[in-house]
Amino acid sequence: MLPSVEMADAFGVNEAFKAEQFALKSGAGWTRWTVQWFNVQQNPGDFNVHYFRDEKGRSILEAQVQAGIKVAAMVLGTPEWAAETPGIKTGTSVPTGLYEPVFVDGKPNPANTWGAFMFQLADTYKGLMDVFEIWNEVEIPSTGSNAVYNTWAGSAADYYQLLKVASEAAKAANPDARIATSPYSYFKDKEAGGGATLPWWEEFTAAAQADPAGASVFDVVALNMYRNPHDLWDRVHGGVPQLVEAADRVGFRRRLAAMGAQDKALWLTEINAMPFDDEVPGWNPADKNDGFRITMDEQASYVLQAYALALCAGYEKVFFQALQDDPYPVPDELWGLVRFHDDRANDDPARARPGFTAYQLAAHYLGNAERAELYIRTRPDPRNYKQYASRFEWAGHLAMFQKGDQRTSVVWNGTDQPLNVSLQPWGVEAVLVNKYGEEMPAPRDASGRLGVTLEPASRHFDLFGGDPPGYYYIG
Repeated sequence: MLPSVEMADAFGVNEAFKAEQFALKSGAGWTRWTVQWFNVQQNPGDFNVHYFRDEKGRSILEAQVQAGIKVAAMVLGTPEWAAETPGIKTGTSVPTGLYEPVFVDGKPNPANTWGAFMFQLADTYKGLMDVFEIWNEVEIPSTGSNAVYNTWAGSAADYYQLLKVASEAAKAANPDARIATSPYSYFKDKEAGGGATLPWWEEFTAAAQADPAGASVFDVVALNMYRNPHDLWDRVHGGVPQLVEAADRVGFRRRLAAMGAQDKALWLTEINAMPFDDEVPGWNPADKNDGFRITMDEQASYVLQAYALALCAGYEKVFFQALQDDPYPVPDELWGLVRFHDDRANDDPARARPGFTAYQLAAHYLGNAERAELYIRTRPDPRNYKQYASRFEWAGHLAMFQKGDQRTSVVWNGTDQPLNVSLQPWGVEAVLVNKYGEEMPAPRDASGRLGVTLEPASRHFDLFGGDPPGYYYIG
């Protein structure tokens, strides 16, 4: 673990306040804070001013911002008193009065419960929270394998109205407010469309196109993407025309252009590839090696590769989910870059997993770069990889980042054979840094080129038919 890292504006760690000392050392310039409407406003007219304070009444929110970490609020959860459909899963109902005017005689209209709340939230915390993600993964239905994550009982058109009301209310209270769409679980929506379509996204697009305000009601499109770092690139740029699953052929730059939102920023609000091989209370590694989870060592590789690909692809912000684990015994995943502790101020370096150091390295070397470019060496035997995705042809990867007079090249191997990498020196000095933060002089060959041999990759997905032969999704 490195002592500290300069904060990077494109880097985020979710729920950073839960491990504040690690947040300050991570290099993250942003965090996401979940704001539950039903807890902030438990009854009509209430407003819980202690929501962002500790047990001594001190503002955790102010401390975070004063330390230099910006906060994006993920706002969700209709209170029962404001539910249009009471008695369903807590927080999921469409709010009452959602289609009523947001303002009457220039003042928030209490009949529009959601608009009145968003105005008060944005007004109370302007300068501390200026970005609002509206709900979370609203496309996940109330039935099926992911039903536990269902947050929204309304339609896609109702969600568009929720977004529109939030935008009007928040920006009236705070002209600097930015509105982000509900973080979107792409693969769940693709599953609902049988791989051919994105049913929820297409309904949302239709609602935006049918409204005169259109895409002006949001500033940021948020995506949640897990496990395969290549997916981060593909979701921006799309795949090749031969792809078996038609939905993957079109990237979000084209999708946004189709709905008149080509100027909107793309954020990754959750990324991770969760490990199985750690000993923490309530967690048995032998039971958790299920083919989806990876090792902590592989997670360190994932962190560097995911951030390199995401920044080269053009995402404005990339948030890791999350900074620390949930309280033990762990309910479902080892989410954290660091292990859980109930003291927010604890800074024991033994809590950090290898992924935390990799995150620090990424923030230090890739953060605040003025230029980022991706270069690929394709396989000599591509076979018929194009029917799966263009990235299955990729063997060697080099992501280049330019920051002033410093150039960083992130290199990794996506094959099961050692890969020799040789680079023409750009500057007068060079250092080689591995994913553990260990530095050494960069080796040079007889011609003066920089060289390194990358170990073979090993993380191949074997479930549901598996990845193509020779493809490894984490290098």
